[in-house]
Amino acid sequence: MKSTRLIVTISAIVLLYACGENSQKNENGNEVQAGIPEPTSINYAVLNSFPHDTAAFTQGLEIYKGSFLESTGLPKRSSLRLVDIKNGKVTQKIKNADDVFAEGVTVFNDTIYQLSWQNHLVFMYQAKDLKPIGSLPWSGEGWGITHNSEHLIISEGSDKLYFVEPGTLKLNKVISVVDNFGAVNNLNELEMIEGFIYANRWQYDYIVKIDPANGHVVGRMNFQDFLKKNSKADLSYLSKEGSTATESGAVLNGIAYDSASKKMYVTGKLWPEVFEVELK
Repeated sequence: MKSTRLIVTISAIVLLYACGENSQKNENGNEVQAGIPEPTSINYAVLNSFPHDTAAFTQGLEIYKGSFLESTGLPKRSSLRLVDIKNGKVTQKIKNADDVFAEGVTVFNDTIYQLSWQNHLVFMYQAKDLKPIGSLPWSGEGWGITHNSEHLIISEGSDKLYFVEPGTLKLNKVISVVDNFGAVNNLNELEMIEGFIYANRWQYDYIVKIDPANGHVVGRMNFQDFLKKNSKADLSYLSKEGSTATESGAVLNGIAYDSASKKMYVTGKLWPEVFEVELK
């Protein structure tokens, strides 16, 4: 999710070792986890695309009262912004401090929670006007955030999802995300959709659907070569030598869901468009 980093945690290693005791071989000789079915392929149709700021290093995306609420990253460039869905224009913007690398964002009970990567802070704002109302300490890294009816759900780049109390970040529980091959790490931007957690997986061209009851990946959306196949824009800027896109990665990242229309919106860091898709 970030410019350059590799996360290896002792907990993930322990989990992988433990899962190895319950693994078996499939017909291709690959090791799989006993009792965990292969995720189903989730089909979707691209319905529309809308302009997106190509300077926005998208870390979090939400729909709030008919607009996109977007959190963008990178030092000296991080921000929280309201964006008109149809034309991509920023209607309101709060710039983070220069030393902040902003991450995921969600809205819970009219409070906006915006993560930071390694600043160990979660920033809070009034959703009605984006007025800052304080921050809370967070011991780990911040990557993605969403919520259910009771808890905020935070990812930090491993296979773990942390369920915490809104307003205090007091830990309620931790789940480990696994598929039929074992631990699924690099969990990034999160979105709760119809009772399941959808997650970008940093450096992978797909979105996973996670059952929050047990952490099992039950579905996968394939986005391989998605931008090239669906964009109407000139994408040559993404391969310009020395650009942020080539150095930091213009990768798939950003999931928003409109519960009224049942439409999903997806984008990526520095992408020229946000795409409206319909789940099949």
